[in-house]
Amino acid sequence: MARSSAVRALAPLAMLAVVGCQDYNFNPVGHCLVQPGNERVTLSDLSSADILFVVDDSGSMGAEQAKLAANFSAFINNLDASNANRVASGLSPIDFHIAVTTTSVYWNANFASSFAYTCQAGVCRNSAGEALLDTGNQPVTCDRVGSVLPDQANTSGVAGCGSTFDRSYDFTGCAQANGVPIAEVPPAVAGVAAHLAAYPRGDFVSWNGNPRVLHFDKELYGPTGRNRQGFTREQLINFFVGSGTNGGNIVVGTCGSGEEQALQAARLALQKALDGKQKDTYTIAGQPAWDATTRTASATAEWPRPNSKLVIAFVGDEDDCSSPDDASAGIVMRADDTGADACVRDWQSTDPARKKQFPVGELVDYLAGLGRQLGAAFIFPAEQTSCSGTSCTPGLCCQENCPTAGVCTQSINPANYCGAQAPGHRLYDAANQLRNRGADVIAGSVCDGDFATLLNELAEIVKPPAGLTLPTQPAEGQITLLRIAARNGQTRKTCNGPAPAGTTLDAARASYDWWFTAGREVSAPVEVSQNVYINQGTGNCVADAGETYSADYIALNPPSGCTTRDDCQRVLGGRPENWGCYTPPGTGRGTCVCCEAGSTAPECQP
Repeated sequence: MARSSAVRALAPLAMLAVVGCQDYNFNPVGHCLVQPGNERVTLSDLSSADILFVVDDSGSMGAEQAKLAANFSAFINNLDASNANRVASGLSPIDFHIAVTTTSVYWNANFASSFAYTCQAGVCRNSAGEALLDTGNQPVTCDRVGSVLPDQANTSGVAGCGSTFDRSYDFTGCAQANGVPIAEVPPAVAGVAAHLAAYPRGDFVSWNGNPRVLHFDKELYGPTGRNRQGFTREQLINFFVGSGTNGGNIVVGTCGSGEEQALQAARLALQKALDGKQKDTYTIAGQPAWDATTRTASATAEWPRPNSKLVIAFVGDEDDCSSPDDASAGIVMRADDTGADACVRDWQSTDPARKKQFPVGELVDYLAGLGRQLGAAFIFPAEQTSCSGTSCTPGLCCQENCPTAGVCTQSINPANYCGAQAPGHRLYDAANQLRNRGADVIAGSVCDGDFATLLNELAEIVKPPAGLTLPTQPAEGQITLLRIAARNGQTRKTCNGPAPAGTTLDAARASYDWWFTAGREVSAPVEVSQNVYINQGTGNCVADAGETYSADYIALNPPSGCTTRDDCQRVLGGRPENWGCYTPPGTGRGTCVCCEAGSTAPECQP
């Protein structure tokens, strides 16, 4: 019985060995390698990316929004140069389409020492049974009665309602906080908002009649230099950053909700877009669709594009506080210092039954479940003043060029808010979860001096795949090929690589098309891993729309590796003398190889 099992185990393995050699023409180490592997990513026919900026519009964000506007050229120049190279190489330029929303969903607060209103039979009522009324003079509804943290309930444990539950901007409080009359609220404070206008709640925003989706489409790189709406590159940039007396879409203002809901705002924006409910101030043909009197847009936004890559950039100086849109089920803000408030307490709680915030995993699942290539950027409250990728950790950084150098103190003047206001734990968690789900993720500190480097990194993940994640680890780096397959499946180009381990990142970028990295972040080459970085900078390994990146290799077998031939026999069957454990130089883990009778290879010796 044992013998027949061994024979059955060897037969398919021998077949794999033959197929592997025929398919990939590899045998550089002179061994029979038994586990062919492959990973392929086909680019959309549109070669398109849709980008959503989710920007904190609370009172401390004036300096950060200014940095986004001032350094946007780093993002645009990177993509312009890439498209110029693509066109020169006979490839289609990349379409990219930019929209903006804010973190304002609602403001739910009760600053009194106790709750005057609690959730009673679905309505927020006081002890006399009187209903809390909203700005439309209607009763405020609620759906959570108990099982909340102590700071969210009255002394009887009944869930409290915020005495203020707003879904719209109120410049009265915002203006008073900054010591200026309503009429004198400067554009840097008002931004894209208007007094008593509804919070975006995921809606795309723009300054007055600016286009809400900025279409950097293929036509922009044609002979006319204009997109399909008739706008030039310079006009599109000015719509984003502002010019003269005209504001920019990215300067969203600082009169928004102090209950920042970055992750929920992104989900709402995508849900509305996919349902065709996002509006724009221009049709795709360039016809105006903006009513300045009512401040409403009527054209359906052309975003997202079919099969496009989706890239979401989160920018804020406080953590995410996404919770249900409800006066009692949502987080109720109390009279606390920034960074030690109800949002932070909810994150710190270890009792899931009492927590109100949406689980980060739920919001990540939504994004990852859209069936699109996904990228994300997190410019968030980090411990470090400047950091990148996995080196960033949540904390209270202090920007070096604060008005008082190196000193971060809160002030009623928004220009003096230039450090992190609360550690970005939930945003950090979201970045890691998305990275683990295969998304291209970059991270950086909100205290970084100019954002140029971070926006340049953002441009890199907007481009076609920045890398591949292999399903298994190759047995050796030198038996891996990265190639580009045309639409008919035939190889159009074999890319130069991998860059050898020990090569510096700058040297690799100058001379190689691809290499293995230790993690999903861009880094210097390692000997071998499951992470393949594709260097678009050389221009030699750039796939066109509809083409496929294919990584072909011989996988580590078994996946856990081996140290002796006995490991191979135990996992794969057969007799010990049928196997050897070959350890490629620099890899640290062996892979099982076939040993024929009389072989002189060291790993085939007893």
